[in-house]
Amino acid sequence: MKKIDSLNLVPFIDIMLVLLVIVLVSASFSVSSQLPIQIPKVDEGAQNSVDSKRLHIALDKDGKIYVNTQAVDKVELYGYLRSVDTDTNIVIKADKDANVQQFVDVMAALQYFGLTNVFTEVIQEYP
Repeated sequence: MKKIDSLNLVPFIDIMLVLLVIVLVSASFSVSSQLPIQIPKVDEGAQNSVDSKRLHIALDKDGKIYVNTQAVDKVELYGYLRSVDTDTNIVIKADKDANVQQFVDVMAALQYFGLTNVFTEVIQEYP
């Protein structure tokens, strides 16, 4: 009989690592599925009141400004922003090729009229 000088542990380590990965993955799924979380629902009336306090301003690549899909110039935009409540959420959508100066002008006007709830979004084309 041949004497074994050393034991090859590489296959054993490979099997143990695979088993460890399986245990860790299955343990994380079982914990997350047993959490006692109840997802809240939004009233239809509350959702409509939030949407009514939202203003969309879009900037296209040709230098046009749109307020809620209606084309306006800078003077009309300033007049419109003057009448907007300061709690209104402003969403600025800009074409990827829009002029940066136009975006800065709109942001300056929003700051001047105290409209601070501003969010941005990049779009490909408008409308």
